[in-house]
Amino acid sequence: MVSPKQLLSIIESSLLSPSPPSPAQRIELLHAIRSSLSSLKSLLSYPPPKPSDRAQVQSKEVRLPDSSPISLDDQDVQIALKLSDDLHLNEIDCIQLLVSANQEAVVLDQGLEAGLVADIQKYLEDLINAGLRQRLISLIKELNREEPAGLGGPLSERYLLDSRGALVERRAVVCRERLILGHCLVLSILVVRTSKQTIQWTYSLPLTKKL
Repeated sequence: MVSPKQLLSIIESSLLSPSPPSPAQRIELLHAIRSSLSSLKSLLSYPPPKPSDRAQVQSKEVRLPDSSPISLDDQDVQIALKLSDDLHLNEIDCIQLLVSANQEAVVLDQGLEAGLVADIQKYLEDLINAGLRQRLISLIKELNREEPAGLGGPLSERYLLDSRGALVERRAVVCRERLILGHCLVLSILVVRTSKQTIQWTYSLPLTKKL
C-alpha cells in the first residue's frame, strides 16, 4: 500500500503534467489508486478506542493491515496511548499514524543550527497566535463550494494561464487555492495546537453548552 504522500506525488505527476500521462504512468496511477481504495473509503472515519487493541499496543507488538508485525518501544506505546486518550482514536490507528509520520517525516533542522530552528519556530508561533490561522480559515470560507467566489462574473474568461503557462479552468484554480490554504491550516496545527473554539469556528458549529 502506498503512503498518502506517494499517492499525491503519483497523481500530480500523472494528471497535472502539461503532457498526457504515458502508459507507464497510467499503470502506476491505477495501481496506486487501487491499493489505496480501502484507506480512501474510510477517509475521515476514525474508529473509537478498543480494549483488545489497547492491550495489543501495550504488548509492544502490533500487526497493521498488509504488513508484518511491528515491534514498539516504550516511547511508541506512550505516544500511541496518549493520542488515543486525547483524541478518542483507536489504538491501532494511532500506531498507523506514527508509522506514517516516520515514513514521511521531514528533517527540519537538517543543515541548520539548533538556534536558528528555534528562532523560526518562535516566529511561526507568533504569526499563528497573531491571527494567521483565523485568516486562513476566513480565506477558505470565502472560497466555499456553495458560492462562485473567485470565479468572476458571467463575462469573465473561463480559462486562464497558470504559473507554468498552461491553460487551466478558472474553477480549478480556485479549488487549488482552497487546497493550498487547507494544507497551510493543517501545518499550522502541527506548530501550535488549536483550541476547541477554533475547531468549532472552522466547521461553523455552535458552542456546546456545559451540563
